[in-house]
Amino acid sequence: MPWNRVNQWVERRSLGALESAYQRALKIKAIEDQHFGGQKISPAAVGGKSVYDYFQSTLERELLQIRLDLTQVRLGNFVNPQTNPENNNILGTLKTIEDIIGKYRLDLGELLPPLPNNQTPNLPNTNLTSDNPRDKDNQIISPATSNKFFNFQQELTPEYEQTVIKQLRTLRQQQRIAIRFILIIILVPLSVQVISRNFIFSPVLNYFGVDRAKISEVYISQEIGEKYLQEFARLQEIEEIKQVLGVAKVGNESEETFREQVQELFREAGYESQDGWKNLLSDITGLIAFIAILIFGRQQLAITRAYVSRYFLSLNDITKAFIFILFTDIFVGFHSAEGWTVILETLFRHFGWRENITFISLFVATVPVILDTIFKLLIFNYLTRKSPTAATILEKMNQ
Repeated sequence: MPWNRVNQWVERRSLGALESAYQRALKIKAIEDQHFGGQKISPAAVGGKSVYDYFQSTLERELLQIRLDLTQVRLGNFVNPQTNPENNNILGTLKTIEDIIGKYRLDLGELLPPLPNNQTPNLPNTNLTSDNPRDKDNQIISPATSNKFFNFQQELTPEYEQTVIKQLRTLRQQQRIAIRFILIIILVPLSVQVISRNFIFSPVLNYFGVDRAKISEVYISQEIGEKYLQEFARLQEIEEIKQVLGVAKVGNESEETFREQVQELFREAGYESQDGWKNLLSDITGLIAFIAILIFGRQQLAITRAYVSRYFLSLNDITKAFIFILFTDIFVGFHSAEGWTVILETLFRHFGWRENITFISLFVATVPVILDTIFKLLIFNYLTRKSPTAATILEKMNQ
């Protein structure tokens, strides 16, 4: 049975990926035993930072490949579930792999941005806010000065340097996670859209909608039909010119050749008429992949939002104002109507729909106004609170 062959192939691929992940995990374990005294590969281990820097690229490469192999194992188990995994020692192999790579798995909860907290730092138990006027007269150090002095004392402690180093490492890990998540959220849905269109929906729709259907049942849109009618007229004129010049094939052979050309032209028109459905289904598939990434990567999304916000606030005020003006002029500026018209016409062609001039005019007349209101509210609510200077510069530039 073909399905049994598919299951056997999936099982072989899964077991091969599991064995590959196991061997790579053993390679990491060997590096730990030989160079880090059996401990985790880290700068704080016995080998020190120099040895860690040397093996860092190897560690990251092996961990990435192990994750890919384990993903393949999970997909294989989803397609062909193992009824008795103990027979293949799958559970024992997975436990061994987890024991080795588990300590390198980041706890994203520790990297999440802290919640807003308006509590003041704990100060020494002194009565700095006494209501007694005599106490106020005797108070020499103000609360602000006391807070600065207390923070200065904390900076002199031996633990302060380790705290700063830990914070820098946390920021570096947040940056790495944010950049990787941004790439994933862009490339994965795009790849899913392209692959599903070219290798799933396009062959299926071409086969059932054109190749296997009767000629009278093949759907051809009006615009594409007019386009290929012009091509048909061109072929017909070429055939007539050949007959006049006496270079055309004689009799039934000439008619058969012309009939084959017309049939091929008809199939191409049918294939192109299916492009709207292909694009629609593949776009929905890519959107599902995008939503799935957001759902299963909520912690990475929170880290990415914190990183982007921190990066934006680190820009100078002129750059912030320039970014806001650029986006507002593109989407709601004086020349934005032409841009929206081009975008909507492209979308209509992308999905195989006829252009609706009324809808385009209504969209261009209303949506930029709504976006302009949203931009103004965002500037008032966010920029004036986070960067008042940039808001002032933006207001002056708009004037």
